[in-house]
Amino acid sequence: MDESNPKPKLCSFCSLVCELPDLDDRSAGPEPWCIKRSGLGKLVPLRLASMASAHRSAVTSDAQESYFESSLRIASQQLRRASSILVTGRIHCVESARGSIELARRFDAAIDPWDSDTASDAISAMQRGGGYGVSLGEARDRAELWVVVGQDSLLEQTPRLPIAMHRGESVPLLLLGRWSDASIENFREAGFDVVCIECELEDLPKRLGQWTRVGQTHSESQVGQWLLGAKYTVFLYAPSALDVEGRDLWIEALDRWVLQRNETTRAVTLSWGTLQSSFHQTCTWLTGFPGRIQFREGIPQYDPHGYRAKDWVDRQTASAQAKSRSLLVWVDDSLEELPGELLELDLPKLIIGPNPGSSNHQADRWLPAGIVGVTHTVNMFRGDQTILANVHSDCPPGSQMPSQWLKRFLS
Repeated sequence: MDESNPKPKLCSFCSLVCELPDLDDRSAGPEPWCIKRSGLGKLVPLRLASMASAHRSAVTSDAQESYFESSLRIASQQLRRASSILVTGRIHCVESARGSIELARRFDAAIDPWDSDTASDAISAMQRGGGYGVSLGEARDRAELWVVVGQDSLLEQTPRLPIAMHRGESVPLLLLGRWSDASIENFREAGFDVVCIECELEDLPKRLGQWTRVGQTHSESQVGQWLLGAKYTVFLYAPSALDVEGRDLWIEALDRWVLQRNETTRAVTLSWGTLQSSFHQTCTWLTGFPGRIQFREGIPQYDPHGYRAKDWVDRQTASAQAKSRSLLVWVDDSLEELPGELLELDLPKLIIGPNPGSSNHQADRWLPAGIVGVTHTVNMFRGDQTILANVHSDCPPGSQMPSQWLKRFLS
């Protein structure tokens, strides 16, 4: 695919569309910066080099290394004794996904990211009805009309997305949903000719069909006129930013409308995913399924309802006997604090990531891991799920990556 237009530099923290200053640019300061959301939902600057240095100093003392080696041995024993294992977490790079899937295969475990509901809804809708998808590069180069559906949380997750969408010339953009003045201004500053129409998302797919009935050559609705007049329309939405009931059915209805539009013109959807895109794509390569699988004698069994991570937890905690023979393996490529609901679980846990959390469960073990894109170079999928990016490290490694710990369990 030819993507010759200038694009923002890649960054692992904002679904790979955050801009990083050039390291050779002295005006950028002595250390590289990244924009990332804090736990309070605010955008805060993070000094990557300082983070890596602090992380390195926290995990490299001789006493701690001895403790981690002991934890590795005990965790290996737990893996071999457990009769029911779940591999879950926030798995954001290809290397961690490969290691996690191989671990699940070796120990006949279930595997599913912790917060996979939004991605699973989008996948289920596509499995049932199909659709016309597009990459960010093609959409940017060819769109005559952008239609962005959702709300402000889309830009909270990916604040540089408007810049990555723009191709350098004026293109109309229609915002549908509930958008604040700040979000509207962000799209305008990126160079789009923006019109915002506040509407309820629940019935939007149905209204699109009313505005653009097959054979209709005119419309009383301004939105309908724009949609009928454009020869290449891109609908962008993020499943995680859709505040609707029956999200999978909503996405399926939108995809069905897009399929109908392609009978007379060109319309496509760009489903903007989270950093979980790397896991689902990699899992599909290796198993034929996008996650929510249970290995049995090394063969993956797919059940999008039965092998959901949180449902597995509910089943295990409901039985005292099941709890004693289970193990939850948490693989974390993020910098976020561990979920409180995870730490409160009365289940043995093996945590592989930069943050140990604070659990009182005596069977819990923590193995420190590096920071994706900071301490190690990794491969990741961008939010459009189609472009694989090599995210380079700007700092020397401070600890092993999750994939390296996982390989040690398999050796």
